[in-house]
Amino acid sequence: MTSPTPNPGSSVRYVIGIVSLVAALVTLAAGFVMLVLALERGGYGTSSVDMALYGLGVGGAFLGIGIVLVIWELSVRHNVRH
Repeated sequence: MTSPTPNPGSSVRYVIGIVSLVAALVTLAAGFVMLVLALERGGYGTSSVDMALYGLGVGGAFLGIGIVLVIWELSVRHNVRH
């Protein structure tokens, strides 16, 4: 009995996942710096804290999307059943 041939998967899905992970690292770092600077300047309740939290939220979204796409692509390439 021969082993099944590996599925080539989708390169586009893999690239979008990696780009999302890199964007998450950059966005989360920038959001953290923005939050620290906003808290040093004016404290809680300012609009700059809100912008920093939005940045951290966007970074978290990029992180989640990137992880999901990379795991999905690797499971397709290695024929892992869900």
